[in-house]
Amino acid sequence: MKKTFYVIMAFIGLALTGCEPMEDIHEEIDNELDSKLAVAERDYVLTEDDYEDLGQNFPNFGSVEDARTLIPSLLADLYPTYGAGSIINVGFDLFDPLRVEDYTVSASDYGMIDLSTDYFTGMGEITDFLEAKYPQAEEGEYVRLTYNILAEEKSYELNDDDFDFIGDEFETEYPGPAANAAQFGSFDVRETSSNYWSNDMIVEALGAVITENFGTVTGQKYNVSYAVYSGSVEERSMTVQFDGNTYISVGGRAYELSDDNYDEVGAEFETEYPGPAANVARFGSFDVRPSSDNFWNENMLLEAINFVLMQEYPNAEEGDQFIVSYAIYNGSVSTQVTNVIFSNDEFVIDENASVSTIEETKVFAYTNGEWDLPYMLPENSYTEEFGQRFNNFGDEEEALSKIAIFLGREFPYATEGEFKAVGYKFYNGEATVTEYANFVFEGGDWNAIPSVVSDSLQFGFEDGMWVPDNTINYTLTSADYSIIADALAGNADLSTQIASMERYSNFDRRPGASAYWSDADILLAMQALLNEIAPNAEEGQKYLVTFDIYNGTNTTESLGLIREGGEWVINE
Repeated sequence: MKKTFYVIMAFIGLALTGCEPMEDIHEEIDNELDSKLAVAERDYVLTEDDYEDLGQNFPNFGSVEDARTLIPSLLADLYPTYGAGSIINVGFDLFDPLRVEDYTVSASDYGMIDLSTDYFTGMGEITDFLEAKYPQAEEGEYVRLTYNILAEEKSYELNDDDFDFIGDEFETEYPGPAANAAQFGSFDVRETSSNYWSNDMIVEALGAVITENFGTVTGQKYNVSYAVYSGSVEERSMTVQFDGNTYISVGGRAYELSDDNYDEVGAEFETEYPGPAANVARFGSFDVRPSSDNFWNENMLLEAINFVLMQEYPNAEEGDQFIVSYAIYNGSVSTQVTNVIFSNDEFVIDENASVSTIEETKVFAYTNGEWDLPYMLPENSYTEEFGQRFNNFGDEEEALSKIAIFLGREFPYATEGEFKAVGYKFYNGEATVTEYANFVFEGGDWNAIPSVVSDSLQFGFEDGMWVPDNTINYTLTSADYSIIADALAGNADLSTQIASMERYSNFDRRPGASAYWSDADILLAMQALLNEIAPNAEEGQKYLVTFDIYNGTNTTESLGLIREGGEWVINE
């Protein structure tokens, strides 16, 4: 009513001013109204009714952008008497479910942790890579990582069911041999027999069994034991590998050094190599750092391998091949593999052997300051612990509640603030999938971290409406550093800096360093990035860009920019 009164008075004034231009009169009325409206600053938190009024199915927003778009109309209804200069800080709930980032390690990525190979040898190198790739990881972040890893040989022994499967699988191709194998649980290897299994036929049969039981994994080796009949029943073994098209027979018996072996090596070489010998016995790994007093060079390692294999296989014959796995320490513990062959009464490096790798995909979580595999609920826990009919959950709320209780029993010595990443099987109505959840230990209990979080935005009253601060907070991803590198590829003055940035996914901010990025260089890089990712940004759009840096330690910096005159300039 008060506002209406001012409008009437303004028009009375209009009648008295004669021919004053209409545009000036409208501006004068707006200014008059604004000067009479209240100027205030306050806080407001949305209620469930507010979300319903804004057309939301749940009492939260699906994104910050939804909040930016919808909240102004609510403020207009709630605060019709607020004018220019008013500010309202609005609190709201945001649906922020746990997300798993997918990343595939490229051939060049392995160099980030100074590997000369294009594969990892063990978990230690994988976690080293994740630390290098995500130096600013926060508690509860997940990455689904795809990478190449050294293939550990798996052992398998054919059983009666497998021979029955072979009988069915090859009854058309090799009817006599197939039926005989199924009947007697062995391969007849007598060349004069009508049921003869040649070496190639056995490889084919073993490949069919491995595929049936484990699927086909290119590069994975299986050492398969099986019975043969050569006039009497005997046990044989063969290592087979899927090469991408079919299974082939590959040489070499796999052997992994045991704790006892490391102790024996320590005792055997305590006089010849006292420091390295004592170290390997103590830690169960060979120190391969050239700068270390306990350094094992390649010749020393071969000596140790010879000693172990001579102990384990005293009857080795000329041409026998072995694939030897052992632990090494080069800043972290990982697995190294050496292929050897028995030649002239000793084991020498098998120059004709090749390293076998497989592609693997696993989910890793960052908790308690380190990367590791999430804790997966035991397969039998769903029915035996949680009272489920099947080995999965069908209700998320029930799952989180019961898992929290279960963690209390499984980890009774948890400390305040400890995080736990948990993976569990969940039936979503169509299929059983793996879901992940983060739990934190607080006040003596494990509590699930909710997927709905609280957030806030500031709105100001400008030009007769409520408008949000349009600053977009943007944190660079690993792909963004490559975008910058491509955009600045022609800048010869920054070639060293660009190479360093692309390799480590950060900016070197150490003054004097060859790869140092100055403030002006950083501005150039961020302008190049925004030109690529936001080429159609409107005039006045603001960005607060956060990026990884190295200044002696891994940390971050932020830079504010605004679009003015079609260019990105520093937003003071």
